[in-house]
Amino acid sequence: MMKKFLTAKEAADYLGIAESEIERLTSEDAIPSYKIGGIYTRYRIDDLNTYGRKSYPDARRGYSVSFTDRAKDFFYFNDFYIFTLSIIVVILYFIFK
Repeated sequence: MMKKFLTAKEAADYLGIAESEIERLTSEDAIPSYKIGGIYTRYRIDDLNTYGRKSYPDARRGYSVSFTDRAKDFFYFNDFYIFTLSIIVVILYFIFK
């Protein structure tokens, strides 16, 4: 389940732009922002999607990720877990040998 409101950093990651760019767009009223508790600035996903479709209509069209890129990303982000699992398998092998 996705969060209803995002922080500036999360919104920037969601749109693929810098956090300073989000703040600039907010000050120019290009993206609506909401104050939560009068302190925290948050952004709705629906507003970000609307801005993304309006500003970058062809951003996702024709973009595909190859299998090798996906595999590299998988091993890059999960290397700790893969390494840990291999250590556990080796230890279990020697225990039950």
